[in-house]
Amino acid sequence: MTTTSPTSNTPPASGYASANTLAAMLETTPSTIWRWSKKGRLPKPYRLGEGTTRWKIEEVNEALAKLAA
Repeated sequence: MTTTSPTSNTPPASGYASANTLAAMLETTPSTIWRWSKKGRLPKPYRLGEGTTRWKIEEVNEALAKLAA
């Protein structure tokens, strides 16, 4: 059985991720994740509740694939 740690650079295939989780996966800071989102490099996050903002992993993966192309 193979498991991955929460700080793994491999993003999950689906679900939601916080700025902290994305920052760990992309080896940057949460403030950079927010900056990239505002500049359009990453998709806009979803507000799931008061104090809970997350990015859809599928949309993040698509944006990163476009940047790599």
